[in-house]
Amino acid sequence: MKRCTLAMLATASLSIPLAASAQTAAREGTKQVFEFTATVKTTGRFVDGRNTQTTSAVNRVLKGRCLLQAGPVGPYGLEGPSKAQEKALKQKDPGMASLEKEAAKCKGNQACLMALAQKMSESGFEPAAPKVEGAVQVWFPQSCSGSFTANDAYTANIQDGGNLSYATQSTIKGAASIAEGGEKGWLGVYVEHDLAGGQVLYRFNQAPAVMLDKHTVRTGYKAGTTDTRVPVQLTQGVFPDKWGPVKGAFQAGSLTKAVDGGTIAVEWRLGR
Repeated sequence: MKRCTLAMLATASLSIPLAASAQTAAREGTKQVFEFTATVKTTGRFVDGRNTQTTSAVNRVLKGRCLLQAGPVGPYGLEGPSKAQEKALKQKDPGMASLEKEAAKCKGNQACLMALAQKMSESGFEPAAPKVEGAVQVWFPQSCSGSFTANDAYTANIQDGGNLSYATQSTIKGAASIAEGGEKGWLGVYVEHDLAGGQVLYRFNQAPAVMLDKHTVRTGYKAGTTDTRVPVQLTQGVFPDKWGPVKGAFQAGSLTKAVDGGTIAVEWRLGR
């Protein structure tokens, strides 16, 4: 009986009723092609007295095409329940609380527990599920592919005196494709459609770094030309994964965020 009661409690905690949806959910398992373009444009200039001057001009574009699949509608998205929802989930059904007290009084007596189980069966007792407001449908990426391009320019002018002074001009240019890797590859975007709130949160992920050509011309101390391959990705730091929420249905859109020295812009549309 004790095991039966615990199992019922676990089942009850997972049976979460949903609030009425302000927008219509897609059928679970529905597939949708999602295409996006993320563009980073920044410029920078650093001056350290008379000794050092550097500049940078970064222009990078990441394009992605992902196949998304609609998950079930639940009360919350990928970050889990809010504080209010956590409080609601912890609320115990009065009937279940009373039943647990009765079971505790049996003190493990099997006859007593069996009688209580019989009483439950005859009364048709079913624990009420916690009432948690919310209706969110997450679209999960099944596979993504894309491409990445960069056209960056950098300069440096170092005046350390005598024969130690030099200047450099560098460029990072090139393009690379990002192969489809399924669920073990690059997963470029997750979409959280808040049906009750009538808004959508987009979670973009930048692709892993690709190898591109770097060309450097140096004059002055140790003058010369060098060509190397370097790893490059969309941003040199952490790409902001949360975009939105955007009011309205799951549809095409665009957003821009200011970053140090420039902007990151993302445009997306639903493809076929």
